[in-house]
Amino acid sequence: MTATVRILGEDFRLECSAGDRRRIEDLAKALAARLGESGETTELRKLILAALSLMDESQTTGAALARARGEIERLNDMVAEARIEAAEGVCVPQDQGRVKALRTGTA
Repeated sequence: MTATVRILGEDFRLECSAGDRRRIEDLAKALAARLGESGETTELRKLILAALSLMDESQTTGAALARARGEIERLNDMVAEARIEAAEGVCVPQDQGRVKALRTGTA
């Protein structure tokens, strides 16, 4: 299957699967809109600034995702520790979490 997209006044034919065609066309429209809003005069400058902007957004999103994964791991540890404490009827001080000790091998 082929998707035809228009970027900066030029048509590009891209080979893709049938399921990806609509997504590629939507992405091309979003890119074309971003390029049109840049206010730059040359097409190359428009492409460079759009690429840099997209890379920045991608890296920012990746960093936020890594932080979220770390927070999820921390919360999962807290839940596991609470379950251990509840099962044993023991209260473990906050600075001596059993799950953390098991991960670091200091249990």
